Amino acid sequence: MVMPSGENSFYLDILVKDGCLGDFGEYVGRELVEVTREIFPLSHKREDTFLAGLSMGGFGTCRNALKYCDTFGKAAILSGALHFYEYPVDWVETEGNTIGEVRNFGDLEATRNTDRNPRVLMSQIEADSAKQFPEFYVACGLQDVLLEANRSIAKALEEAGADVTYEEGPGFHDWNFWDEYIQHVLKWLDYAAESKE
Repeated sequence: MVMPSGENSFYLDILVKDGCLGDFGEYVGRELVEVTREIFPLSHKREDTFLAGLSMGGFGTCRNALKYCDTFGKAAILSGALHFYEYPVDWVETEGNTIGEVRNFGDLEATRNTDRNPRVLMSQIEADSAKQFPEFYVACGLQDVLLEANRSIAKALEEAGADVTYEEGPGFHDWNFWDEYIQHVLKWLDYAAESKE
């Protein structure tokens, strides 16, 4: 298990190449996988390579699992901050912009039809018979303000042809929910059974 920091980047490649942040999408989707496979005795198989994240990392997981679908076989999203292209722009730029995160996306209308938007990547995979969707696990709390965005993305993934396991239950956007549902992720990955062998 490798746990990289995203530096509040939403694991996106930066739009302006003169800041302190780098291309975190490329880093997670390609570079980190390649380096860790060189350093450690890890499988090079897509079906053994997973991506997971919560909140900001949930968005990064969704976007990068789709963009680098040749790398990742499974992706787990907990309470994904998936609202940027799912909710109205005025809400995203005010209520949904608690730490100024919208700056990572640029002008939302201008970037709506780019690979920053998971729906664009879904369409690209659908249109390319050589590409295959990763399997997805998506979970969100019923009291989470991002619930509808998670429902919407899970439904879009399923309609595009991805294998999606979706769960929701009582909970907010907090560690109480994530501590419970990470156990669901491990069962979905069948990690617990493998680790006993």
